[in-house]
Amino acid sequence: MTEKSEYSLKLLEKLEDEVNSCINCGFCESVCPTLPSSGFISSIGARGRVDVGKEMIREIKGKGVIELKVDESFYSCLDCYACLQVCPAGVNAGKVSEIGKEIITSGELTIEDQKNPIANMIVELTMKYRNPLGIREVCAGWSAGLQFESESTNLLYTGNMYQMMAYNETLGKIEKSMGDAFSKNMARYLTKHSGLSKYMKYFRNKKTEREMNSYLKNIYSLLKDSGIKFTYLHEEEPYPGTFIHDLGYEKEFSEYAKYLCDLFHERKVKTIITVDPHTYDLLKNTLPSYVTDFDFKVIYYLDLLEENDFQRTSDNITYHEPCHLVLRGEGYNRPKKLLESIAKVSMPYRSGKKVFCCGGPDELLYGKLSSNISEERFRQLKETGTEKIITACPICLSNLNKDDSVEDISSYLINRRKDNLKEVQ
Repeated sequence: MTEKSEYSLKLLEKLEDEVNSCINCGFCESVCPTLPSSGFISSIGARGRVDVGKEMIREIKGKGVIELKVDESFYSCLDCYACLQVCPAGVNAGKVSEIGKEIITSGELTIEDQKNPIANMIVELTMKYRNPLGIREVCAGWSAGLQFESESTNLLYTGNMYQMMAYNETLGKIEKSMGDAFSKNMARYLTKHSGLSKYMKYFRNKKTEREMNSYLKNIYSLLKDSGIKFTYLHEEEPYPGTFIHDLGYEKEFSEYAKYLCDLFHERKVKTIITVDPHTYDLLKNTLPSYVTDFDFKVIYYLDLLEENDFQRTSDNITYHEPCHLVLRGEGYNRPKKLLESIAKVSMPYRSGKKVFCCGGPDELLYGKLSSNISEERFRQLKETGTEKIITACPICLSNLNKDDSVEDISSYLINRRKDNLKEVQ
């Protein structure tokens, strides 16, 4: 048995462990965002993904190879983990999708290459340029003219997440208008000619870019006003590798995780201040299991802000909870608690452990599906009848930003600092 076949065997064991407890009750389908948004295509739903996993195991045991086409079922999963919250048997269809994607990317068990070309391009560019679109230098533009503490062991780590929303929006529109085939062919071409990624900087929505940069400046100001000292990597700042992990490229992610850890150690970082849920979740709950010396303290920037710094108002707002905060690890509710200290917060009926995803993680691979999910979530949020919808995630913000009622939490907070209110008065 070769090393690769041992690796494949371990993947199948992981898959079997996850799907075998399923009792096919269908509770997971009641909370899965992708199932109704796909028009109830069974394989694009939580129970369907578990069933696909079971069929994959049967094919391997009977034929030695997977003939079933499984890519759409697993790649369309949002990894929101809502299914896990309602499953009486503790089955996580999101985890099944993660294992399924890893089986696809390994290329050892499927009868044909089922790798998604767009996913493959993202991973290739990230491994080469430390950024999914090869625009790492551009992503540092928001910090021009700002002062950082070069000797601080506290690192403000944006992970390029806010900055990339201006590009995701444009590329998502191309996928919707030109079609899936065009997007995949373009991705294949860019993978072969990665040097052309330097032109990606022109594929951005300038209005969104200005808005996202302003949110990062808000975060900078909120931390500075709280007396926090921190450094920043500027053009050297890499993407955290979230896509690499989420798309099933485990071998590549192991390599990338080591690169990140070595970089942080080289820069003498002790505390990493994250600004988005995906990066916070990855560094807090995932990355430590890939490298033995990940000894950094990972915090969310909101943990460094004091409730007394903000004026209580009569605002009535709705808060959209990011999946990667409330459904991962032990759950993280600091944004909600901070908002509740300032305003009256109304929650949509799908919240807490049953939160409904914004659909953002599907934007690049399945634009129409992502749009359908975001429309449904936006409708749920609007039903509360409040004046504003606040979120703490740039991906959620980008996907739900359908009118001027949607606002990033950094913008809401900075306009309600006591000093700002005094200036207005």
